[in-house]
Amino acid sequence: MTDNQGMSLDQLELLKKMKAIASDLWGGPDGSLPAEEENEAEPSAAPEAPKAAGKERKNYRNLWKTADETIDWTDALAHPTPTDQLTGQRLWSFFHKHAAKVLAGDLGAYTEVLKASNPLGELTDFAEGINIRAVSPDRLESSFVCLEDHMGKDRKTYLAAMGIRIARDLLACLPVSEVTVTGEYDGKPVFTATYPRKQMLHRNFNFVDPVAFSEECGADFG
Repeated sequence: MTDNQGMSLDQLELLKKMKAIASDLWGGPDGSLPAEEENEAEPSAAPEAPKAAGKERKNYRNLWKTADETIDWTDALAHPTPTDQLTGQRLWSFFHKHAAKVLAGDLGAYTEVLKASNPLGELTDFAEGINIRAVSPDRLESSFVCLEDHMGKDRKTYLAAMGIRIARDLLACLPVSEVTVTGEYDGKPVFTATYPRKQMLHRNFNFVDPVAFSEECGADFG
């Protein structure tokens, strides 16, 4: 049996399931780290409608397996139009304008890029707040305030999942060598790990245990 648009019931059911999976992986409002002033970057996608009261927190159990596409700053410097088939012209023009300073390790340029690209915007459903700081040309620091819902017996997985995903997204955004991530709860640090770029290369994160990998990177779970 088909509906009035020619799709079978099985096809409709598959479409609904695919939409649900996509929503779980990529949903959630952007803007945890809004720029203090307007910039030249392409605006983020419109946020979803506010979540209904009492809605369960999103599942973090696959969070470390995905990450943003890496910005090729050498390409951005050399080409005024996008070469990756993913970035819009307006955002690419912003990258092109700032590429020389980024490649030179200018911390002011790092800050502008972080504001414009909002690399951790997809993680706002998994923390009460997220901050990023450029401390040197080779290092970024990020801290997040843990959600009480996720601080139970499986807290290590949550903390490690957040740590890896934050590090992967920031390493994809800027040409730094390492990212230090701190998780805070009740005003105290409960997780700290420094993720070196070289240790994350050539790893298939679909098959990585987030806790074990974070411990490889010297994680302290408080």
